[in-house]
Amino acid sequence: MRPDYFVPDEPLFRAANAIANLKPCPFAGRLTPDQIIAALGEIGDIWPLSIRADVISANNERAT
Repeated sequence: MRPDYFVPDEPLFRAANAIANLKPCPFAGRLTPDQIIAALGEIGDIWPLSIRADVISANNERAT
């Protein structure tokens, strides 16, 4: 299997460290996918493709 894409080391390592230091969700009692996705986005600037249209739309609204 070959990788689909590569990301720069630094953002990936920062995101991995952020995930490693997350505290379990007090309601779920464990790490949740939302916590991991948020850490990847906020720290590593790695976002799911599914939100791309929303981001583009929000940026267009801010530009006007």
